[in-house]
Amino acid sequence: MRCVFAILFILVAYSSHAQKQLVFLHHESVIARFTEGEYFTCVLKNGQKKKGNILALGEFSMITSASDTIPFLAIAKVENKKMKTRKLGGVGAMLLFSGVGYIALDQINSLYGSTRGEVDGAYITALSMAGAGAALLFIRPKYKRIKRGVVMRSVDYRSPYFSLN
Repeated sequence: MRCVFAILFILVAYSSHAQKQLVFLHHESVIARFTEGEYFTCVLKNGQKKKGNILALGEFSMITSASDTIPFLAIAKVENKKMKTRKLGGVGAMLLFSGVGYIALDQINSLYGSTRGEVDGAYITALSMAGAGAALLFIRPKYKRIKRGVVMRSVDYRSPYFSLN
């Protein structure tokens, strides 16, 4: 019976031990989160590419499965898959919406009879604007540069930035 209680105690103690997370903060909001055991790809400031699973997170560095110790201050770019970015905004959205809006407005005008609705040079310009806007919005680079003002922290379960997801 003591053995069963000892095993249960060890299992509860092991399950209550939370993993550390690497959190990227920008203006007090989390823009990326990586946990221990997750695959991590980055480019260092000297141009080297490092990739591997995160084995351990320290206060100022991390250890990956490729036996590399990567200091947080040496990271210049991070793989873009987990970084949160704005959905729609900027020049790309303006070009996309203005191109599609011009075509929609011309089609509405053709319904009322003020134009014939023929494809002319204006349609080509509007479609090229919409295509350029879509390219700016939806084509993203592989790596996201760590800009000035982004803070990298290793947090545990006591931090307000810690998440169970």
